[in-house]
Amino acid sequence: MMDKQWDGGWSDMRSEAEDLCKYIKKRFWGLESNAFYGIHYEQTADILWDINQVLRHQLWLDRPDEGKSTVTVDASEAMRVGEEPLINIKKL
Repeated sequence: MMDKQWDGGWSDMRSEAEDLCKYIKKRFWGLESNAFYGIHYEQTADILWDINQVLRHQLWLDRPDEGKSTVTVDASEAMRVGEEPLINIKKL
C-alpha cells in the first residue's frame, strides 16, 4: 500500500471505487468480482463497464504527477461500448 502522504489518498479512493463496482456487479448481475463475459455480452453490463472506465480514467487524472510517470490502461479516455452516453464526473 502506498504511503497516504505521498499519494494524497489516491489509492484509498481507487480501492473504494473498485469495491463499489464489485458490489454493483454482485448485487445487480449476481457475478463474482472475477467474472467477466466480455463487452457486448449484456447491455446493462456494457453501461457498467463504461462507468467503470470513466471512473478509472478520472482517478488517474487526479493522481499526483509523480504517479502518472507510467502510462497504464487508466490513462486512456474511456470509449463508449454501451448504448448510453458516458457519465460526467463533477467535483464538488
